[in-house]
Amino acid sequence: MTTILDLPVHPLAVHAPIILVALLVLFGLLYLFVPPLRQRVGWVVAVLLFAAPASAYGSIWSGEQLANYLSGGNAWSEAIEQHQDYGWWLLWTLVALIPVWGLFAGLDRGRRTALKRGGDAPKPSEDGDTVAVASDDPAAAGRKVVMFVVGIIALALLLLAAFLIFQSGHSGADMKWGGTVQ
Repeated sequence: MTTILDLPVHPLAVHAPIILVALLVLFGLLYLFVPPLRQRVGWVVAVLLFAAPASAYGSIWSGEQLANYLSGGNAWSEAIEQHQDYGWWLLWTLVALIPVWGLFAGLDRGRRTALKRGGDAPKPSEDGDTVAVASDDPAAAGRKVVMFVVGIIALALLLLAAFLIFQSGHSGADMKWGGTVQ
């Protein structure tokens, strides 16, 4: 079992995904629901998209070492198995979020680029009044629909990650402080 200053790594390592997943959910929600902030928080979300799964994997790895040490090589209890399952589900949810988020961010960048080109700007009519006409951006309507669908999927994955980090932490705390595992 890996230790730091004679303490098992797992109780130390579990704090990283708790913080990183919570920050990912917070900044992810800001990114999804507050478009003017997207350029400012986009880099934070990008870093967290990779740091959160890495920390979750570190917690799973150290947890398996601790469980093997505590069980003496015997089969794990049902509570430990459930706790590990929550960890793995969290990891795969975070990994699934990476391409979904990349697609959403790419579509948003395309939207912003089209706006800079003036693709969605209203055109002046012959009499001088401003009249909205069809967009110069042929992908605008389709992009909005795809962004909405991908945004819903990203939101679902963020909320699932928040639920799973809670369940994983609760099951671990219940084992330690609830008396399930000594």
